[in-house]
Amino acid sequence: MAESHTEEDMRYGFGKNWQRFLAKVNAERIERAKTSLADFLGSADLRGKTFVDIGSGSGLFSYAAFLLGAKRIVSFDYDPFSVVCTETLRDRAGQPDTWTVERGSILDTTYVGTLGLFDIVYSWGVLHHTGAMWDAIRNAARMTAPGGYYYIALYNNVEGRFGSAFWLRVKKRYNRGGVVTKKMLEWAYVFVYFVLANILRGKNPFRAMRAYGSKRGMHYREDIADWLGGYPYEYASVEEVFRFMKKEFPRFRLTNIKTVGGIGNNWFLFKNGE
Repeated sequence: MAESHTEEDMRYGFGKNWQRFLAKVNAERIERAKTSLADFLGSADLRGKTFVDIGSGSGLFSYAAFLLGAKRIVSFDYDPFSVVCTETLRDRAGQPDTWTVERGSILDTTYVGTLGLFDIVYSWGVLHHTGAMWDAIRNAARMTAPGGYYYIALYNNVEGRFGSAFWLRVKKRYNRGGVVTKKMLEWAYVFVYFVLANILRGKNPFRAMRAYGSKRGMHYREDIADWLGGYPYEYASVEEVFRFMKKEFPRFRLTNIKTVGGIGNNWFLFKNGE
């Protein structure tokens, strides 16, 4: 009889992957994370601002917010290993009293309600992995203080043979598989999307891999494991996000956006009110 897998069984353990990434977090990656956060927010000065990092993962962007001067930071994640990772970076920051790290779920409305409102609500590439994406988007938006900013990144909805539905099947296979299956899928992804794709574009694939973290301070190996393993997995087009926000949060207005043509993350920055 084939082994059965429940939805919870297939939930990807992001935290263990982030623990491997922590060994690569150096001054250069931290600086890139700071630059990425500041550029999209349109400000490198977070002094006087409160910041919540929903699904903090490695804790890198919570650390970036700390270094940019945020007066209060709350980082939380559902995955206990991610909580440990974020605590590790908080320790590196000197265990500031202004930075709190907790375990919690954005789907737990009781827990979320205890945290209060924030000037900056940040959740990059997280809400689509909760198993209830629209509820997660709604709960996170409700944490945004009047005049505050809501910064999220969500996987794009792509139709077609190798679109979002295809990758949902891949992710299920990855999480049902053993170590060998996972490694095979990871190396197949590296070959097709880094080696072959860059060669066909006339670029050096190894240079592309080395330069991968130049924008957000991440690393391609951990991001590949996150991408293939990231389940639950949901997605939304830019238009679907706009319709949802207009209906549920009519006072929020878009102040910045970065879109992708493929299956990656669209970045959104909304402001709560004028």
